[in-house]
Amino acid sequence: MVESLRPYSEALYELAKDAGKVDFYMEELKALKDIWNENSDFSKALSHPKITRVQKKEWISNLFEKNLDTLLYRYLLVLTDHDKVSDMKGIYDAYVECYRDDHNIEVVKVESATKLSDEQVQSIKDMLEKKLDKKVELAISVNDELMAGIRVQTKDLVLDNTLLSRFNAMKEKLNALD
Repeated sequence: MVESLRPYSEALYELAKDAGKVDFYMEELKALKDIWNENSDFSKALSHPKITRVQKKEWISNLFEKNLDTLLYRYLLVLTDHDKVSDMKGIYDAYVECYRDDHNIEVVKVESATKLSDEQVQSIKDMLEKKLDKKVELAISVNDELMAGIRVQTKDLVLDNTLLSRFNAMKEKLNALD
């Protein structure tokens, strides 16, 4: 879903860059996303096909015209015109993707069998930044099914040094002998 919203977020991101407000708009979009999440009935109403765009724009105007940056307010109206305003989470996520692309940041998933120490996390981050030649944001999770070791997943690479993967590889070799 984020991909279909990317052009809308790219347009806002480019305007934000020109105005020197990239971080400001990211925070504002996050706040809007939170409002949509906290008010699910409002979000559902914004996506309801029987409610006219005129009515939706009236709601947006009443709620945000005086309380929001002018560009962002107009952006919400454009999203309403294109039936995208109800998916503020997707809009925010796509904007963050634009930010990461522009700043050469990659999110890397790291799964470990046990909680990693701060030193281990920093070591993994340093190694990945050097290997990928990018800034790295780690999304760390603990998965006790791995038994031991870590699994690292980037856009283009999977490094799996877990006991589970070793057992599975051994199992495949043994099955191949049959």
